[in-house]
Amino acid sequence: MEYQFTPKINLFEVVLLIVGVTTAILGFILINRIYSKEGEMTWLMVVAIFNWLTLIVLFISLSVAADVSKKQLAMAERMVYLLERKKGNK
Repeated sequence: MEYQFTPKINLFEVVLLIVGVTTAILGFILINRIYSKEGEMTWLMVVAIFNWLTLIVLFISLSVAADVSKKQLAMAERMVYLLERKKGNK
């Protein structure tokens, strides 16, 4: 029987997805609403857009880091399984 890794979604990933999507949608709506009221691009708008985009990039980076760590853990589990199987054959 070969060891198979089946990725499962954990609570951290679900919360990260919900918060990330909410941040993206709510940030866009709020920035768009303020821009519609002011009618021009001010430095405060530039700073708000930059901060919003930075926050989205941070959420994406956090998601990628969590995915990579999950894959590394799966690889380590597979190596342990293969080493134990090799040891049992000798």
